[in-house]
Amino acid sequence: MKLGVDIGGTEIKFGVVDDAFATVEKFAIPTPRKYGESIVEAIAEVCLETAKKYPVEGIGIGSPGIIDGREGVILRASNLPFLNTPVTEPLRARTGTRVVLGNDASCAMLGELYAGYGREYDDMLMITLGTGVGGGIIIDKKPYFGKNGSAGEFGHMVVEFDGLPCGCGRKGCFEKYASVSALIGLTVRAVEENPKSLLAEMSGAKIDGRTAFNAMKEGCPVAQQVVDEYISHLAVGVENLIMLFQPEIIVFGGAISNEGDWLLNPLRSKIVTDALLVCSRLKNDAGYIGAAAQLLDEA
Repeated sequence: MKLGVDIGGTEIKFGVVDDAFATVEKFAIPTPRKYGESIVEAIAEVCLETAKKYPVEGIGIGSPGIIDGREGVILRASNLPFLNTPVTEPLRARTGTRVVLGNDASCAMLGELYAGYGREYDDMLMITLGTGVGGGIIIDKKPYFGKNGSAGEFGHMVVEFDGLPCGCGRKGCFEKYASVSALIGLTVRAVEENPKSLLAEMSGAKIDGRTAFNAMKEGCPVAQQVVDEYISHLAVGVENLIMLFQPEIIVFGGAISNEGDWLLNPLRSKIVTDALLVCSRLKNDAGYIGAAAQLLDEA
């Protein structure tokens, strides 16, 4: 059995999977916020406890941020306290088992490849809509990572010349318009401009990626405008990717993909080229399944 670990900003998901990548057990812990090493230590403790219950043959880790997979180091992550943080060696030392590390979006793609739509289609793109926008590329049933392992950074494809500044140093990046963060920004602006709207009433103390969709489903025209604007931005990037790769299927993951047809139907109406657009069947499990699947290349 393999243990997959999906590091997130709020929680760390763990999943024990069998040789067919079916989940045997899954669980989660809150993500420590102090420093990168505290996250590694928390993962080690859970791995040691899990190994007492299951014959774990290897541990696969997926993390957001810029990853050096060969060295097993997280160089940096915008929403987590990682800075040149070693991951694989400390975990190998603590657990005595093989450990591999990869980018979380690439792991979601691998999860989809081995346990989701990748079983049915040869050429596929994975787009993850979360705090940022990540992605993965499958060509002829094989993952494509590029010469340095970083292929699939769809979020940093420019969709608006001289547009909004991005943390990567460029302007107009896709994730500044199509991420959960972007949707929250649109929602906040709409609430401020329309304080008497149903959207504002439903926002309460906290606005998240579900707020506009929830208000839209209740018939709020202001929320409808927010969702329409968001999906219009999303469509620009998706159309570009279709033109570049001509995939059989595009699979959406991440928080917004939970909206299902509320997301896909209007998106399909804005895409002029023929493409099959679906939301991941694996939902939040894709990350840890794909993290475990990294071990196949290390065997």
